[in-house]
Amino acid sequence: MRVFAIIGAFVMGLALLGAAPPAAWWQPLRQLRAWQLNQQGQHAYRANEPAKAVAAFQKARAVAGDHPILRLNEGTALMALKQWQQAEGSLRAALKGLPSEQKREQAVGYYSLGNLYFAQSRWDEAAKAYIEALKRTPNDWDAKFNLELVLRRLQQPPSQRQRPQPPPPPPPPVHAPTPFMKQLQGRVHAP
Repeated sequence: MRVFAIIGAFVMGLALLGAAPPAAWWQPLRQLRAWQLNQQGQHAYRANEPAKAVAAFQKARAVAGDHPILRLNEGTALMALKQWQQAEGSLRAALKGLPSEQKREQAVGYYSLGNLYFAQSRWDEAAKAYIEALKRTPNDWDAKFNLELVLRRLQQPPSQRQRPQPPPPPPPPVHAPTPFMKQLQGRVHAP
């Protein structure tokens, strides 16, 4: 009986101090389901099925809430569908929600935002986004290469800047392995 009284006093003391109650038993299951949906989205994206990827990322957000990594992945998949406004909104929301210590994820977000602006010939904004990506990961060769393309484009006369230019390929979803040679494939020539 005395043990229950001590435990009860301890729990009451924690409650008075403002300690968070223990997580409900179903919360880990929700997180596991969101992780599974995120994986499905990444597989669909890599299989060149961006519409399925977007649907999976949105389902994961419905399960886990508005998580920045899910928004980042969703924005990347929306770019593949050329839904520029929605992609920009998702990427900006992801960047706003990412903590400052997640430099790699922030760099991916800014790189994707740079690619989005590049595809729309918004050269100044693309350069700023690539520079922000390089501030977080200074050795990112893709961001350096794309920044160089944008800077070359900005040096051209305004009449030549608006020529249609194929956008650089978007990065794979976060935490997806990418071979270095596959990243360079098709982007080694000068403009």
